Amino acid sequence: MEAVANGVYQVKKGFRSFVIDGDEGLTLVDTGLPRRAGAVTAVIDSIGRSVDDVRAIVLTHSHMDHAGNAAELKRASGAELYCAPGDAPAVQGDEAAPTPPFMDRPPFGMLKPLFGLMPAGEPAGVDHEVNPGVVLTLPEDLVAVPTPGHTPGHTSYRLDRAGGILFVGDAASHRRGSVARGWFNRPTPAIDGSVQTLAELEFAIACFGHADPLTSRASAAFREFARSL
Repeated sequence: MEAVANGVYQVKKGFRSFVIDGDEGLTLVDTGLPRRAGAVTAVIDSIGRSVDDVRAIVLTHSHMDHAGNAAELKRASGAELYCAPGDAPAVQGDEAAPTPPFMDRPPFGMLKPLFGLMPAGEPAGVDHEVNPGVVLTLPEDLVAVPTPGHTPGHTSYRLDRAGGILFVGDAASHRRGSVARGWFNRPTPAIDGSVQTLAELEFAIACFGHADPLTSRASAAFREFARSL
């Protein structure tokens, strides 16, 4: 278990997801790879909570390393599941999740058939479709920020705590104190436009899907990267 800020914890087990502890219960941001729900519940147990305390599960997008345990954790906790409309069909199993953007460029295109063979998470029913600017109030206030590009409905979330904590998902990544697109993305108008959107926000900490949190000058780092695009 790794504390990102007071009451915010990172699950780091071959994936990144986050536990937000609040007065009314817990919120999970992303759920990790399929069949690894135990990594999430272990962090919950380590802070003196139980899976029964989870009130909301919020997904940045539908890829299996973010939504893979949504169904199991929802069933175990009774929590409600939140996801943007653009990714909800894939989370619910109505369509396949889109391939990551880096597979759209050679030579990685040959990997697309293999992506479809990888184990997908169990379909999970979406209780609430998240729209731009919506405030999620169970149990903590999270503001949804649309960041399409990595997937059609990719959404980042800002938590009003500790000077602002941004849950970036895969909209960008972090390398040695600087923000980057990440190996899983490529330069497209949508992806770079989402970085520009995040650069307009104020936040002290940024939490990523595939990198350690950026815990100082986070919004300034986003602005620096956005100016380079």
